[in-house]
Amino acid sequence: MTGGQTPMHPLPVSLYFMPEWWDRHYHVDKPRASEPSQNALESLYLGRLRFLYEQFGQWEIGQDNPKLEGGQIATVLRHGYDTVPVLLGTTLDYGNAWGFFPRFHTLGELGGLEPVDIANHPEGEWLVREKQRLDSLYGRCTHCLDLGSVVNHAFRIVGQDIYADMIGNPEEVKRLFECILQTMRRLFDFMDDVFGKMDPVPFSNCNVTLMGPALYEDLVLPFDARQNRFAAERHGVVPRAAIHHCDVPLDPFVEAYAKLPGLASVQASFTSDVAKAKRGLGGCGFSAMVSPRSLNADLAALEASLQKAIADGTDDLAIWNVDPETGPDRLRTILGIVDTVCQRHGREPRFEPMPLCWEEMQWAHRQYQGG
Repeated sequence: MTGGQTPMHPLPVSLYFMPEWWDRHYHVDKPRASEPSQNALESLYLGRLRFLYEQFGQWEIGQDNPKLEGGQIATVLRHGYDTVPVLLGTTLDYGNAWGFFPRFHTLGELGGLEPVDIANHPEGEWLVREKQRLDSLYGRCTHCLDLGSVVNHAFRIVGQDIYADMIGNPEEVKRLFECILQTMRRLFDFMDDVFGKMDPVPFSNCNVTLMGPALYEDLVLPFDARQNRFAAERHGVVPRAAIHHCDVPLDPFVEAYAKLPGLASVQASFTSDVAKAKRGLGGCGFSAMVSPRSLNADLAALEASLQKAIADGTDDLAIWNVDPETGPDRLRTILGIVDTVCQRHGREPRFEPMPLCWEEMQWAHRQYQGG
């Protein structure tokens, strides 16, 4: 920057690729490991960092000489999004696609379900050991344990029937929500003790998007409001929430979320009315998610939506779940568009790629799990 120029304000842009993206654009030349191991995971991590640099280095993505420096590889995680469902008895299976596949229960089968304290459970013991292991390997580590929300976890326990149950059996659903909430509270306290203070309280509210705002306010919001007070009750701070609303427009839920006691940030589609959301939610941070569908559609429309979102005050972009159709050539074009739009608004994009998929870090595929 020379004298007289207006300083550029950074705009974080996270990049996350689907396993199938890596299969098509990386593993055709470098096959996946035949057996799971930490060494294999490290090789995967370093190789992908180099590949990202080769493809997108002009935006400082990846590393020319990759090193193990306690980055994404030094992450404690367990069961993907399903730590709470597992604590509450849900069995997870592995398939021929990456990820975990829960065996659902009916609501009637859960009548005697009781909250579980992870601090007194083998899962908690495993997480402590894993943190110690990663600390010893990399000098430090973080975690990606999904605290979730009552709706997200209920969906992973009951399946899509939870939506009909919310209308037909609301009292039974409330009992399930209460059990989930108490288990989440204990998980929050455990994570707070083991990994350090969490404030704001994170929410994963993906499945809220499949109901209307009225049903959400009536049945779910009271539980979300209690979850939002986890840190306040433990540390005496002002209640604050960080909500992941998933890759859908936030607009129908702005008034409902405004009733939560303090909202620090929200993450939703970049096609949301960002300015309206920030006004309606007290100026909270807005993380704008760019969908795979948008990446693979008309690039002029993508640029127009990015232009509006950034002009309206987006605080960061989340380009997640990049699928195989968005190959390196197309993605270079898209990154150029992001760069150009940011520059128009005095923003400097800071690209933050994730070279590993969370499922891969747990080898969550039948081929690695003896299936």
